[in-house]
Amino acid sequence: MSEKSERLFEAMSELKDATVDQGVESPPARRRFRWKRWTALAACLALVVGLGAAGVLRLPTLGGGGAGPAAGEGGETNGGAGGSGYDGGTVFMSYAGPVFPLTLLEGNDSITAERVVTLDFTETDRRNDITVTDAYQLTNGSQEDQTVTVLYPFAASLGSLDEYRPVLTLDGAALETGLAVGGYAGGFQGTEGPGSPGSVNLHQAQSWEDYKALLSDGSYLAGALTDGPDVHSVPVTVYRFTDPYGPERDGDAGIPNPTIRAYFDLDYDETTVLTWGFHGARYDREGGTMIQEFSIPMSWGREDGPFYLLVLGEDIENLTTRGYVTGGTDADTPTLEGCGVTVERYESDLDTMLREILTPEWEERSQGSYRQDDLRLGIDFETFYRAFLEHLLSYGVLSPQAAERYDGAWLEDMVQDITVVDRVCWVTAQVTIPAGGSVTVTASMAKGDSYDFYCGHTENQGVSGYDLVTALGSNLTFTGQTAALTGWEEMEIVRQNFGFDPENGVTSVTLDPGEEHYYLEVRRAAE
Repeated sequence: MSEKSERLFEAMSELKDATVDQGVESPPARRRFRWKRWTALAACLALVVGLGAAGVLRLPTLGGGGAGPAAGEGGETNGGAGGSGYDGGTVFMSYAGPVFPLTLLEGNDSITAERVVTLDFTETDRRNDITVTDAYQLTNGSQEDQTVTVLYPFAASLGSLDEYRPVLTLDGAALETGLAVGGYAGGFQGTEGPGSPGSVNLHQAQSWEDYKALLSDGSYLAGALTDGPDVHSVPVTVYRFTDPYGPERDGDAGIPNPTIRAYFDLDYDETTVLTWGFHGARYDREGGTMIQEFSIPMSWGREDGPFYLLVLGEDIENLTTRGYVTGGTDADTPTLEGCGVTVERYESDLDTMLREILTPEWEERSQGSYRQDDLRLGIDFETFYRAFLEHLLSYGVLSPQAAERYDGAWLEDMVQDITVVDRVCWVTAQVTIPAGGSVTVTASMAKGDSYDFYCGHTENQGVSGYDLVTALGSNLTFTGQTAALTGWEEMEIVRQNFGFDPENGVTSVTLDPGEEHYYLEVRRAAE
């Protein structure tokens, strides 16, 4: 996703829902679902909860945010010039995450590490990305060769994963690597901003301390390394809508937005309906009815569907479809003749249907043919699908920690979110360190900056923040850590705790192993 799109999304995620989407009617805020009567589904969710101990079901206590307290609350100390801060650093409106240290899949007392991190500002791009080279001399103090799996963590979204994914080398030669992807690193908040009650808006990780809470006990990494959730055993009743037809849009003729509404009855305590392709709805829990609707033709690409209602639990009843001259669910909206849609009902399972629905979406986003032409999703389908499932089962209507943000059960909402929310990922590789010898593993990557939005009008406008942690999430024993600075000539250091003084020749500093977090905040020189 482009810088403009990313930053616009982040800014909009802080707005009230009424500001972003005034035309969609929300379901009752207290809507929750009971699952204990559904044997097959209960067994599946029990599996997911079991995996949750390893971090798959990310409840607030595991650092995943859930629908509970907003991430980033507490822990604030003396502030920087632009706002409250952590250890003297600024809490920016958009936080890029720190540079993390290398770790091993399994701890090994025979191996020690010496680390040299270089922050290179020489070839920064328009987004103020810098180049980070994070090198580790791994020394084997034993009398036997040691073959270990190294894991190098980095903060990214699925949409930026390819862009910020580190390249690992061993003594200068490229390593064959794998990838482990963690879940959403943030939480949720109400519509009134950070700390407000509710879970309507995303609340991304705000500081390195949020990542500390996420990674410290090892459960988040353990979850990323396990198999994802399995929903093959969850039965669904499918209503598939295809080939919608009707008169063309004609404002002069009183048809501003030809729309098909689907009406049906249900017991909200015994039934959950997941939808795909619908973009208007009315939920009447007391009356036991629901309306879902879509325009014909769709103005945003899915003109012919298919659209889906996935029914979990007891089946819906009395499904009818009808055409209307415009969207919305007002009872007095004039009906429209000459409209129709083919509806097919059949039985399936949740895994089969989600794969059927999400594969075309992943293909569009991967090929760069999605509605946002600047977005190209560079991950395989299984990574995309796993991230979706984990988000659905952790925060959607199938979760006991459901976020209000997803109360409508529109699957598109989750697809959009999983591509842009922050998460921690790991590049993995196998390395052999000879007996009594050393090898150098180097991670090279682009690193984005932390910043304040231009619309925020803060003292930090034009300031970019970069930070690193010395030991968080790592089981390595470090014999020393050094940070170096290059390409500094075009920038001004605003705040830091590294101790760099490039104008007086201090561009390399020894890091204190007792200092968990280092930060560097700079302003570009005027062109």
